[in-house]
Amino acid sequence: MGSKLQKTIVCIGTLDTKGSEIQYLKNIIEQSGHRVLLIDDGILGAPTVSADISRGDVAIAAGRTLEQIRGTGSEIKALEMMTEGLCKIVKDLYQSGQLDGVISIGGGMGSSMATAAMRELPLGIPKLMVSTKVAQSGVAKVYMGAKDITMVSSVADIAGLNRLTKKIAANAAGAIVGMVESLEVEIGDHPLVVMSMNGTTTKCGSKVMSILEGEKYEVVVFHSIGVGGRALEEFVRNESVKGVIEIGLNEIGNELFGGLAKAGPDRLEAAGEKGILQIITLGSVDFINFLGPETVPPQYKDRNLFYHNPQATTLRLNGNEMSLVAKVMAEKLNRANAPVKVLIPTRGFSSWDQEGKSFYDPDADKIFIDSLKQSLHPSIMVSEINAHINDEQFAEAIVEAFCKSAGGADITIGSRKGG
Repeated sequence: MGSKLQKTIVCIGTLDTKGSEIQYLKNIIEQSGHRVLLIDDGILGAPTVSADISRGDVAIAAGRTLEQIRGTGSEIKALEMMTEGLCKIVKDLYQSGQLDGVISIGGGMGSSMATAAMRELPLGIPKLMVSTKVAQSGVAKVYMGAKDITMVSSVADIAGLNRLTKKIAANAAGAIVGMVESLEVEIGDHPLVVMSMNGTTTKCGSKVMSILEGEKYEVVVFHSIGVGGRALEEFVRNESVKGVIEIGLNEIGNELFGGLAKAGPDRLEAAGEKGILQIITLGSVDFINFLGPETVPPQYKDRNLFYHNPQATTLRLNGNEMSLVAKVMAEKLNRANAPVKVLIPTRGFSSWDQEGKSFYDPDADKIFIDSLKQSLHPSIMVSEINAHINDEQFAEAIVEAFCKSAGGADITIGSRKGG
């Protein structure tokens, strides 16, 4: 058996306050046979260990000297400047082939800087952050953004080496080593399709994915709970994608009406800007998301709410709200630089929006449909299908519309029952 290939792991830390901990982490990684490139992102105190890339280098990457950054008189401004330089260095290291993974240990400021740099890296590059902030509700997702950052709670404060912090650091070192040593994933050459969905449209999405994979497409699915939509948009902007199929669009309403599954104001825009085919359904446009009942704003307390589980409460949008969602969607789709096809399931948009279920409201759905059709550019094809979104008939219509528009051969879906 040949020797393993040496990898380069970038280690980021504030070497005046976390020097001993970072050095301990570095030593363990190097014992595994890999190279460590140490970056000091500190600003004020004197480093206690030496770095391969100094804080002065980080400042220069931001277009300033360390003295200039220290002289700003603003801790926040200095942090922003150093973060800018750190992001540039990490991105340059990756692009030049000098980064196989990145790890950091830090408190609030260190976690903020290091994870900002990690978010500059593509999905799939190992990223691990040991932080004092992970246990704080809602904080980890701010640091992670839409990237695959592994967040590890330090449990105790990162203040010196002791039996607990040594073990946490050793576990983190083992994790990042394992990540960079993992086998290279074989990437196929099938055309790539990106799809959104959530639990209320899973039946439709699963059927669409099954048929497309049978037609030799590779399908990447993003769960439309906020971070999923942000990740989808970023993925589409950075990868070679054949088409986007939207079966989970609740994030649009969440952004408009204060739901918690927000994906940002740019949701539903990347594919259009890049000139990528879009198949748009109205999947899940009928509701917005909250967590437990206590997270529902007062103005919605007397509305049609569905308590899915202790961590998921949804609000059925009314006709006026549905109309606004439709207009915002149309405005985004009208700017697209590639074909857009809109498929409308006239019998309901989610598993809860069908006859006999809690969100069934055909009048509100009709308002949405009419508003959307009136707002879309005439060049955008709209097809109304007498089916519920989770009916097999509708899933087959999605695939047929996609395959025809994507330039593939026409396929006879009806002969593929169960496929």
